[in-house]
Amino acid sequence: MKKWSCVLSFAVGMCLMTGFAWAQPAGKALVDQACAKCHNTKRVYSAKKTPDQWEQTLDRMIKKGAAVSPDQRKAVLDFLNTLNK
Repeated sequence: MKKWSCVLSFAVGMCLMTGFAWAQPAGKALVDQACAKCHNTKRVYSAKKTPDQWEQTLDRMIKKGAAVSPDQRKAVLDFLNTLNK
């Protein structure tokens, strides 16, 4: 009985861990892809900015060539605005 309990606990734990990995926000992948071409993502993730500052920064980076389409912009901003919480 203890053996099955351990196996079940391990299986549930693995499912939870892999589920959390799959559940990352859409904007995170976009940030990782677009920002990492010029910056270490640690720089992005440690920045302390207001929503207005993130919007200004993102627009400036897009003008400099960041590969973020108009359709992706909202998802990127939504994710960036979660970094300070």
